Amino acid sequence: VLMAVLFVAFGTTGDILPLFHIARRVRTRHRIVFVSHAAHAATCDWAAAGIEFLGTPTRPDERSTAIGSEYEAAVQASARCGFVVFNLFALGAWHIAEARGVAAVAASPCLIPYTPPAAFEEAFRSELPRLHAALVAAKGDGAVRWAEVEHWMWPLWTERWGSWRCERLGLPAAPMAACDEANATAALPRATPLLYGFSPALLPPPPHYLTDP
Repeated sequence: VLMAVLFVAFGTTGDILPLFHIARRVRTRHRIVFVSHAAHAATCDWAAAGIEFLGTPTRPDERSTAIGSEYEAAVQASARCGFVVFNLFALGAWHIAEARGVAAVAASPCLIPYTPPAAFEEAFRSELPRLHAALVAAKGDGAVRWAEVEHWMWPLWTERWGSWRCERLGLPAAPMAACDEANATAALPRATPLLYGFSPALLPPPPHYLTDP
């Protein structure tokens, strides 16, 4: 039986198409479930590509404030998928992968569309001091490091996700919270790979990429 791979991508057509083409290639080896805005049902010929498309009641040109309706299709589909691929406008899929205990890959066809607030690290260190210290101390052994958090993962810790993680996914409000407990023995998870959609000849890789094993 072919493993099913869950793709979750939000945004405009330019944000969706690169992941559609990745999904079409992956389809040669795996079943694909692709979750995106219902408006993108006509963007690609999903059926001809052999991809199951699930639409959400959200708009490509607006950031949804209703996380429940935005991600419910992905939550339900994840029960039958063993791997998750998402773009950076669909970070809720990272939380879903954590809840399911499956591996995930982030795919970005463009430069990171956000930067951390100036006070982010200070607030993170104040709120989760042991986790911050562990992330900073992590070396190139495959575990997630502070470099990944600063580079693209930092929105995963914003208040937007906390209630939904607890109430719908059954997770602690903050990712990796177990690593912040007193006398914590939980290890940092493996870093989630970030797949860029452009050549390193056009844009050099971030410095922490160069030391990845």
